[in-house]
Amino acid sequence: MLFLVHGWGLNRRVFAGLEQALALPCASLDLPGHGQAPYEPGALDPDTLAAGLAACYPGAHAWLGWSLGGLITLTLAARHPESVSRLILIGATPCFVRADDWPHGTEPAVFQAFAKQLAVDHEAALRRFLTLQAGAGARSEVRALMADLEGGGVPQPQALAEGLAVLQESDRRPLLRAVRAPTLLLHGIDDTIVSIEAARATAALMPDARLCAIGRGHAPFLNALPQSAALIRDFLDE
Repeated sequence: MLFLVHGWGLNRRVFAGLEQALALPCASLDLPGHGQAPYEPGALDPDTLAAGLAACYPGAHAWLGWSLGGLITLTLAARHPESVSRLILIGATPCFVRADDWPHGTEPAVFQAFAKQLAVDHEAALRRFLTLQAGAGARSEVRALMADLEGGGVPQPQALAEGLAVLQESDRRPLLRAVRAPTLLLHGIDDTIVSIEAARATAALMPDARLCAIGRGHAPFLNALPQSAALIRDFLDE
């Protein structure tokens, strides 16, 4: 079984096209406070959530995480290796924020400004984020993301705030070498949210990882769907 975990602000419906293209046993999950999933404060803590996933889905499975979902599935693979047979990370990074020893992240001031906008108007902040994910000129992709968001359930404001704090504060780099599962990283060449350099650095720090640059923006599984599905199927078949 392949489990799919979405990114910040979206819901499991974003993977509908990928699931259909894969034609494999799949299950997409809503993060707490997103889509139809209930929310409690602290539910998006990566360690807490990883432990919950390991308990809910016993046995070794393949896991796919996109963006925030990548942070969570990376934690799952490192903390609960018996639960992960193969790991697929899309638009993912162990550390979203730039630091002296991690020049591949986003400037802290960008996150701080986004958090302020989220507190004032979370709907406008979410629309802005979806536009950034798709990249310049990708209006059809923004419309598709908005349709997925509205059709699958709009996230709760408290979950958005907590999820953004997780992105700001988490640094999972110490866990990378503990991931023993074979790992495939798929990354948009011009991703403006998580740079391709971050993906290269992540792959280099993992024991068994490969990087495939594919598509554009932060969601290459949308704009390069057939190629993404083929790469994932081949990886799972190995």
